[in-house]
Amino acid sequence: MYDEHDFDDFCDDHFDECEECYEEGYDEGFEAGRRNSKKCSSPIKSSSDGCYIATAVYGSYDCPEVWTLRRFRDEVLRASVLGRLFIRSYYAVSPGLVRHLGSKSLFQKTVKRVLDSFVTRLKKAGFRDTPYHGR
Repeated sequence: MYDEHDFDDFCDDHFDECEECYEEGYDEGFEAGRRNSKKCSSPIKSSSDGCYIATAVYGSYDCPEVWTLRRFRDEVLRASVLGRLFIRSYYAVSPGLVRHLGSKSLFQKTVKRVLDSFVTRLKKAGFRDTPYHGR
């Protein structure tokens, strides 16, 4: 049976692959969001630590909603093995998802509704929506 350390070793071994997928999809996510979002208009910052789906939906890496989501990722998800697995899976899947669906109106509206609801709950739980520059 595998233990938590085996899993962490596996994730560490595959992190570079996930990071490469992330790097490729990040710019595509931004471009899809920039074409479709009217909410945030600040320029994106290139980062290997961003949130591509949220960036595609909100149109910028520097939106209060994205700041809140990044704080949740760094303060909660990175603190657990399952959270880190989710992050790595997200980095592996999101570029393709954004590439194929990021500019679709139905995707934008649906995901924005879900993210807005989640961000509202995070803010009620104490996560701030002020500028965030990473961990």
